[in-house]
Formats: sequence, C-alpha cells, structure tokens
Amino acid sequence: MSATTFTTPKFMMSLAKLAKENRVSNKDVKAKKQAKADRVKELNRQRKIADQMDKELTKLENIANKEAAKQAKIQEKEDAKQAKIQAKEDAKQAKIQSKEDAKQAKIQAKDDAKQAKIQAKEDAKQAKIQEKALAKETRAQEKAQEKALAKEAKAQEKAQEKALAKEAKAQEKALAKEVKTQEKAQEKAQVKKTKKAIKVVERNDRQDIIQTLCEKLGHTNTNASVEVTA
Repeated sequence: MSATTFTTPKFMMSLAKLAKENRVSNKDVKAKKQAKADRVKELNRQRKIADQMDKELTKLENIANKEAAKQAKIQEKEDAKQAKIQAKEDAKQAKIQSKEDAKQAKIQAKDDAKQAKIQAKEDAKQAKIQEKALAKETRAQEKAQEKALAKEAKAQEKAQEKALAKEAKAQEKALAKEVKTQEKAQEKAQVKKTKKAIKVVERNDRQDIIQTLCEKLGHTNTNASVEVTA
C-alpha cells in the first residue's frame, strides 16, 4: 500500500503567511484598549476645557458687548456733539461764503457791466464800419447800375437813331420816288398841254390867214367860222 502525499495550495500558504503577519498578542490588545481609553479620557478632558473656555468666552463676549454698547453710546453722544459743533461751523462758514459770494457777484456784475459797455462800443464801431462799407458798396452798385443804364440807354438811343435814320432814308427814297413820279406826270401833262396849245395856236393862225384872204377876196363877214383841220 502506497503513501498519499497532500500538497498545500499556494493561496492557503499566502493566507497563513498573512495571518502570521497580522497576529496580535493579548498584550497588544490590552495596550490598544488602554490607548483608546486614554484617548477617550483626553477627549473628555479637552471637551470639558473647551466647554469651560466657551463659557468664559461667552462671559467675555457679554462683557465686550456691554462695553461696546457703552462705548457706542458714548461715541454717539460725542458724534452728536461733534455734529452740532460741525453744524455751527458749517453755518458760520456758509455765512462767510455767502458774504464772499455776494462780494464776488458784485465785483463780477461790475466787471460784466464794464465788459458790456466795451463790447457795446466795439459793436457800435463795427456797425459803423459795416454801415460805411455797405454805403460804399451801395454807391459802387448804384454807380455801376447807372453806368450800365447809361450804356444801355446810349445803345438804345444809337439803335433808335439808326432805325430813325434808316426809316428817314427809306421815307426820303420813297418821297424822291414819289416826286420823280409826280414830276414825270406833270412833265407829261405839260407836254400834252403844250402840244394842245400849239395846236390851238396853229389853228388860230390858220384862221387869221384865212380871214385875211377872205377879206382880200371881198368877204365882209369876218365872223364866219372856218374849220381848219389840223
């Protein structure tokens, strides 16, 4: 019959090693318990001290609050006193400042009046200069306008004279033509009249000759009419 060999698994060996490392003795346990009790005792002692200190601080705080209220009341009274003093000083300074302002306003009013007077003189001077310049410009414009009007009038007069001369020339030409026409008509009438007179004279001369011949031939009727044919 053969012998059986059991091999311990590796994880079991690791657990055994860990348990060995973490093994705590009774002495260590007691020491830990005592340390814990000491810590609790110390904590209780510190808590008691803290409570006592808290009471003392509260007491001191109350005292401080009372003192602060007292000091605040004193400060309030002092502030009121200082405010009253400051108000009086402010009123005094305001009164002084008011007098100074009135004085400065009076000085400023005088200076403004002086400057206004100077400015009024300057304005009057400038107005006079502008008035002279305007009058000069007006005279120049009037002169230029008169010159332009004179030039225009002269041009119109010249044009009118030219037109009248042209019209007179045309009338003269028409009159000359009319005169010439009348002269021709008169000349023609005169010629006609002259011819007629000549015929009458010639006829009378012939009658005279005939009458003379009749008288020579023994005709006594000298009033007899003899028709002469021209």
